[in-house]
Amino acid sequence: MGLLFGAPYGIVLRMKTVTKRQAVRTFEALGDLAHGGQVVLVTDAGKPWIKLGPPVRRRVGKSAALFRARLNRLSAKPIPGVAEMLTRSRR
Repeated sequence: MGLLFGAPYGIVLRMKTVTKRQAVRTFEALGDLAHGGQVVLVTDAGKPWIKLGPPVRRRVGKSAALFRARLNRLSAKPIPGVAEMLTRSRR
C-alpha cells in the first residue's frame, strides 16, 4: 500500500500501488478493487502514471426540487425562466 496526502486537509489516505507490469497481469482484480471503491495507483519507473478508481456517481433525485426551494426562500417572487430550465435539465 502506498500513501497519498490529501492536499487541502493534510489527510493521509492509503491506496494500493502497483507497477504497469503488475497492472497488466492483474487488471481484472484491480478493476474489481476499483469497482468496490478502492483507489489503485499504477506507476511507471517509480512515478505515478495512472489512477484507477470507482466511477463518479451523479446525485439524482431531489437536486432540482431543493434548488427550487432555495430559490423560493431567497426571492419573494419567482425568477422568470427558472422553472422551465429546471424541467428541461431533468430530461
